[in-house]
Amino acid sequence: MAESIIFAVAGNMITKMGSLALRELGLSWRINDELDKLQGTLSAIRAVLLDAEEQQSKSHAVKDWISKLKDVFYDIDDLVDELSYETLKKQVLTESRRTTKHVRIFFSKFHQVSFGLKMGQQIKEVREKLNAIADDKDKLHLSMRMGEIQGDELRKIRETSSFIPEGEVIGRDDDKKVIIDFLLDTKTKKDNVEVISIVGMGGLGKTALAQSVYNDEKINKHFQLKLWVCISEEFNVRTIVGNIIELFEEKKLEPLQLDKLQSML
Repeated sequence: MAESIIFAVAGNMITKMGSLALRELGLSWRINDELDKLQGTLSAIRAVLLDAEEQQSKSHAVKDWISKLKDVFYDIDDLVDELSYETLKKQVLTESRRTTKHVRIFFSKFHQVSFGLKMGQQIKEVREKLNAIADDKDKLHLSMRMGEIQGDELRKIRETSSFIPEGEVIGRDDDKKVIIDFLLDTKTKKDNVEVISIVGMGGLGKTALAQSVYNDEKINKHFQLKLWVCISEEFNVRTIVGNIIELFEEKKLEPLQLDKLQSML
């Protein structure tokens, strides 16, 4: 449903902010109270989004309200991404059981306090913007319609595959060329692990762009092996590594310890 994109984005943000791993670190960062307030305001706005998306074609005021909301959503998306990155970094370092200086710095009290203060201030600033938009929604007489899309359906929307129908990616030729040129750059050291991030709000075509690159003829000719692995909201290193190996082996693996899986990979 094209009209439910911003509704789905809001739901995904709420789910991320409520994740157990993020909330556990939120205690040490002392930002859970601010997250609760932001999550509550976002939930109240999300309750009327389906109605707002229908009315925007008839009401300039509603259309302007949604436009302002999208601007704040970009800020929330960046905020949640930074929090999620820090959370995933801790999970990876913990499961890998590394004892490097970098890990000690990451878990230091100074890092936790300074990061928490910075993020707490950012959350407060974003929440104030969102509160102003939430106040305006009452003036637009928008109706609550929460039953049309369930939480499980939002999770299904996030699941992806490498298949893309022909002609699906439009107006992304320049972005596609930049990524492909980077991947095919022979000057890149072979012992490096290169990562390209495609970021932005939901509905902008990030996955379609990645699919287009993945299926490009130049990429197919250059790389002997390609694997498309979908990472779910519930990040688990053992599951991810196991999925990668299963795709390569084309068979189901027996349950194995992370150390053994990493050696196989």
